[in-house]
Amino acid sequence: MRPIQKTLRWLAPLAITTAALVWVFQDIDFQTVAQRLTPQTLATLIPALLVFAVLALAIEAECLVRLLPASRNGFTRGTAARIKAASYPLALIHYALGAGALAVLLNRRTRRGVGDAAGIVGLISLYDIGIQLLMLIIGVTALETRAADVRVGVAIGLVTTIGLGFLGLRTRVSLGPLNRLRELSIFDAARTTPLPKLVAVGCLRVVFALVFVTLVWICCMAFDLRVPWSFLLVGVPLLIVVAMIPSVAGLGTGQIAFVSIFARFGDEETLLACSLAFSTGLIVLRAGMGLVFAREFTREAFVAARQADDEAAGDPT
Repeated sequence: MRPIQKTLRWLAPLAITTAALVWVFQDIDFQTVAQRLTPQTLATLIPALLVFAVLALAIEAECLVRLLPASRNGFTRGTAARIKAASYPLALIHYALGAGALAVLLNRRTRRGVGDAAGIVGLISLYDIGIQLLMLIIGVTALETRAADVRVGVAIGLVTTIGLGFLGLRTRVSLGPLNRLRELSIFDAARTTPLPKLVAVGCLRVVFALVFVTLVWICCMAFDLRVPWSFLLVGVPLLIVVAMIPSVAGLGTGQIAFVSIFARFGDEETLLACSLAFSTGLIVLRAGMGLVFAREFTREAFVAARQADDEAAGDPT
């Protein structure tokens, strides 16, 4: 059963993507969707994707260097950028695989403990979660929908929980039985990184989020979808949540979510064309960056992922 379980873990995202795409296209004219992909739209989208790729990778590398000093073991911004790029292909299969690969590569390139490296990756992810929640709060408040009070209340509660957890890690006050939990290596980055560096990383993650929202806005404009920024602040976090469902880079599930969330701004064919162009562009770009810009790191990341999968399944081979 173990080989079957391993196979299912890798094939499940493909199966979910296939099922979602079949469902979303069942009542859609594919030829009409293809007609929306004009040379003009691609001429706007492709440069935007390239600029985003450069800016995003630079921000990712800077965040890693801030949390792992560049002077340590020769860990430079170039190395940081390459190992982040190497995690992209696995992240296309599932976000958790990409995060795990990045932690493994950090561990091997900086000689820090596995828990410490995972803590750095987790800290960056925690920043992103908090920022997405804040975007949701701002967007829903700006839209003044009837459900705003409920959604804002839930989001504020989650942000508060993250803040209190972070404060608990940083404080010197005894937390009783939680002290042992606080001392785990996975929390080292959040507990020991100097506050100015944490603030700098937080600002970088805000810039990263805004750059991503801007890319979505440009993509919508390329397809003549006039989506206001206040709505994007709500819609983009929801799209990101859906993208974390096991699927190939969010294909299929992402299209269902995009068409549903932005339904008021265009017809289904245009929305689907926009979403497909956006998702496909990111997939090609990130896969290419991993395979060309960081080929040896990408190979190492895939080997590490397979080894971790074997260990999880109890397979010594």
